[in-house]
Amino acid sequence: MRSFDRWLLLQMGPQAVYQDDNARPHRARVVNDFLQQSGVNRMEWPACSPDLNPIENLWDELDRKVRSNHPPLRDVQHLYQMLQAEWQAPPQRIFTTLVNSMRTRCVECQNSHGGYTHY
Repeated sequence: MRSFDRWLLLQMGPQAVYQDDNARPHRARVVNDFLQQSGVNRMEWPACSPDLNPIENLWDELDRKVRSNHPPLRDVQHLYQMLQAEWQAPPQRIFTTLVNSMRTRCVECQNSHGGYTHY
């Protein structure tokens, strides 16, 4: 785990819940050992459902904004600057929509027995 992730989870204490999408890096032994030793709870997550995680939709929105609102990227530093600019000003509607979609996401996941949803 990155040192910031470790620091953040330790700051949150016993009420922290680690949410991931079952990707291999999130399930590595070092991560599992750290979470267990730190007393951090892991959210149960269906095996094939990264589409449940609203952050994926936020990353997609960020990608679309950078591609549509800016000239072609010159280099990695330029990409970083554009991402920073867009990250500073996401419309509140995006967060509201994502939060409000969680119930529907979970119901769809349950109805598909842990399979993919339209998200």
